[in-house]
Amino acid sequence: MARSVPLSQWTLPVDSGLTPYVWLPTRSPNMTILPYNPGAMPKAVAPTKGDHIAFDVKGLPPYKQIRQSVRNVNHPRYDSFVALRTAATRAMRGRAWYFGPIGLDLIIYAPRLHEGCSVRDYASGIMDTLDGSCGSTFTYLPMVYQDDCQVVDGESRFVTAEEERYRLEIRFL
Repeated sequence: MARSVPLSQWTLPVDSGLTPYVWLPTRSPNMTILPYNPGAMPKAVAPTKGDHIAFDVKGLPPYKQIRQSVRNVNHPRYDSFVALRTAATRAMRGRAWYFGPIGLDLIIYAPRLHEGCSVRDYASGIMDTLDGSCGSTFTYLPMVYQDDCQVVDGESRFVTAEEERYRLEIRFL
């Protein structure tokens, strides 16, 4: 039989810097229901038409792959998914995701891209990472926009550089 716990005893982990939406009522500050962070619940209104955000992320972005979702915690590039979602969360500053059209500009700086990957694969992976999604083993809240079909404008390019990083500019159209 489940026992009732008063709200005053609920605690939230502080190690992630994010406010997840599902937590066990517990006195332990590090116990959660989910084995991953599904995203932060918004605390402010969504961006308005004409707003934009821009940010840099170290490493190469997540890329689109047919055989396994990068959202899966067992995917070898899962860390790139988490890094992008964390950077986007910071850039959004607690605002809700946007429901209108989006412009997304991407510049990848690196010595080379992953074998078999094109800039388009990275752009697709980024668009998938910033929206909401669910599968049989995960559910993620949107970070920037509800669905990647909202991305209607953008440019993507690769610049040869020694250090791997990328820059995103997202425009709320």
